[in-house]
Amino acid sequence: MPSSHWTTVTESTFPWELEALEFIRAKFPDHEPYRAWANFEFTSTDGSINEIDLLVLTKVGIFLVEIKSRPGKITGDAGTWTWEHEGRRSTYDNPVLLTDRKCKKLKSLILRQKAATKLKNDFFVQPLVFCSHGDQVLNLPANVRQSVVPRDREATSDKKERKGISAAIMRCDGIGARPANYIDKPFAKTFSQAIDQAGIRPSQKSRKVSDFVLQDLIMEGPNFQDWAAQHVKLEEVKRRIRIYQVRQGSTPEERSAIERAALREFQLLETMQHPGILRTHGFTEHELGSAIIFENYPEDKCLRLDHFLAQRGDRLESDVRIDL
Repeated sequence: MPSSHWTTVTESTFPWELEALEFIRAKFPDHEPYRAWANFEFTSTDGSINEIDLLVLTKVGIFLVEIKSRPGKITGDAGTWTWEHEGRRSTYDNPVLLTDRKCKKLKSLILRQKAATKLKNDFFVQPLVFCSHGDQVLNLPANVRQSVVPRDREATSDKKERKGISAAIMRCDGIGARPANYIDKPFAKTFSQAIDQAGIRPSQKSRKVSDFVLQDLIMEGPNFQDWAAQHVKLEEVKRRIRIYQVRQGSTPEERSAIERAALREFQLLETMQHPGILRTHGFTEHELGSAIIFENYPEDKCLRLDHFLAQRGDRLESDVRIDL
């Protein structure tokens, strides 16, 4: 049944994400001060686009939940994670780091809203990575496991109880965090007003840059985001698009400096021909900033060096490792 305490901003199109959200929702209270917002995005004050799987407010804290449903054994460190499944390896940046950045950006945006004057400035949004697939095996060091939670599991005759996502958001169990002591009905109401004023919106799966639709965020850095993109009419034509963000309130001089930097990078790369450097396919302006359109390589043929070493380094001969 619909609940005024759980808001689905956009219905997910991914079965695994829908199932993970329903797992959380089934045990989520339908009374004050509990609130949840699923599947939305916001543009932060630095101009970056941020997609959110789930934001929840409970008696013990405010949590931004990132869902990871890829099956397999998960290993890694503070910088990168590697999934091993059916003989294949895939390496990505530690998702806790990206989720934590989203938390800080969301808090900064909320504090700029009129309703936020009634909020405590010291409230914080905690990152949680929910490893939701039933076949996942978390083999991460203890210092990396903080803010990473599996499914909750009750004790059975052959399995021990496992504290997971519900225990984390309802009691702060298993994540090494102290419960907040300031969340009550008035706080929840004011926080909800600030969220509404912040302009959260449905997750935009149809963002356009030139003739390309932005699909998945590949990476982000200081003042830029790289997106995988697909041509609006030619499905087989894919590109990588880098958007140089312009933060809210930038002066004309600051905006001009970022635009010149983007244009210089395009001009420098336009004439380069090197197997280790992606070729450019165009330069354009976007509402969020200047954008460079690059060629796109499949994930298994174009890896960052640190991801390549994490994923395949143990298979390399010593002379190859030294050469790299």
